[in-house]
Amino acid sequence: MQVDTIEAVKRLRELGARKILLQLPDGLKPDVFRYFTEFSREFSVIVSSDPFYGACDIGNQEVYGKVDAIVQLGHSVIPNIDYPLPVIFVEYRSEARVEIDPHVFDVLVMSGYKRIGLLASIQYMNHMEMVRQILVNSGYEVQVGKQDSRMAYPGQVLGCNFSAAHSISAWADCYVVVSTGKFHGIGAQLATDKPVYILDLNLRRLVPMKDETDKFLRRRYARISRAMGAHKFCVVVDTKIGQYRMRLASNIVKQITGMGHEAVLVTANDARPSDYENMRCDAVIFTGCPRVPIDEEERFPMPVLTPPEFQSLFGSHAGGRYVMDEIVAVDRL
Repeated sequence: MQVDTIEAVKRLRELGARKILLQLPDGLKPDVFRYFTEFSREFSVIVSSDPFYGACDIGNQEVYGKVDAIVQLGHSVIPNIDYPLPVIFVEYRSEARVEIDPHVFDVLVMSGYKRIGLLASIQYMNHMEMVRQILVNSGYEVQVGKQDSRMAYPGQVLGCNFSAAHSISAWADCYVVVSTGKFHGIGAQLATDKPVYILDLNLRRLVPMKDETDKFLRRRYARISRAMGAHKFCVVVDTKIGQYRMRLASNIVKQITGMGHEAVLVTANDARPSDYENMRCDAVIFTGCPRVPIDEEERFPMPVLTPPEFQSLFGSHAGGRYVMDEIVAVDRL
């Protein structure tokens, strides 16, 4: 993986920046001294030690007035966010030479799939054309999904946005997601209700997501069922700039009180289990990053649901198939 800071330095010069906040994902923090040294040659640098979710999270608002710009390593811009100061995104791209055996994709034709939707996480966008060409040469029809206003590139997926998958769902027989890990594949399968395969370039394998998706659903439905008897709800608005959905949270509070239950509207910049334990709520509805209720569910003693999960119990999605929480747009802070 390569992070090229040269363009970021050029952009900072153009802005006339003198003091910057530098954000690094956990995977790059072991190299923090190198990046600090590089930027410190020309700028006064403050490094944020806080974990962050991506381009939706540019650090604590209290810092904004104390720096001229923010440099975030590892992510691509979210175009429809109105950032309050210049933010320079230095993408983290895989530059490794990868050779894929075309027979890796034989499982697709054996399953009867002809039309393939192609997606990728930002780290592997550089490899999409190679994968597309291999699929086309193997006789498949291939389309790269179109992005919405929250996404920077065609075919790109985030943990909170699968618009590229939705854009071709009526056409595609299945999807191939160039990524590692499971979350993007599970999310794409749940978002489209179509078969999804992760193309793991490290393992040179095509991994079906059906079994992992089934496990995910069993786990989440167990969580959701625990909220059935809840009477006191904390509805949480995350104050991160790209996760702020106050109108959605306010509407959920009205819905809960309209059902005769109690609800409080809570703001937070970090989801801490102790906060909600102290409030003695029976369940939490979290309107920020959808990965908090999902990836961090074991941290919380009470059920923490996404807005669609709440609706599957009490509202418009009751009795229907599982719906992923996706962030298309946010409210202005």
